[in-house]
Amino acid sequence: MAPRRRDTATIDLFREYEPTPVVRRFEAEEIKAWSAARRLARAIAAALDGFKRDEVAAEMSEQLGETISKATLDAYASPEKPHAIPAHRLAALYSATGDERLFNALLNDLGLIAVPTKYEALLKRERAREMKEKLEREEQAADAQWRASR
Repeated sequence: MAPRRRDTATIDLFREYEPTPVVRRFEAEEIKAWSAARRLARAIAAALDGFKRDEVAAEMSEQLGETISKATLDAYASPEKPHAIPAHRLAALYSATGDERLFNALLNDLGLIAVPTKYEALLKRERAREMKEKLEREEQAADAQWRASR
């Protein structure tokens, strides 16, 4: 039988399709630095790219009920300055920018990720499947041991 020829007349609808990632992350080169604090500072700078920092600072200030200036944001975004952003301000920065890559940059060294809550049920389902498969393997091993002992 001759090999089938590829149909060149039909358009491949999925050729250039790339699904959006479930977990958004910065490219490693984008936030490359020697320390976690500097990586986070680079992540903050990247997340603020395209935003007016004074407007982000005003939104964060309103949300937190404390004054955050543009200079403070500049310090958080500078890997050369020793200003680490507190967790509550990082959460407010996420709220202002909508960029969850900030959390993933922070969690990456710990082997953790931040995933949107809409995926929690899927994660629970996969964990339940893994547990079910493990129990089935244990059951099969016990059955085999029982049969062998007769």
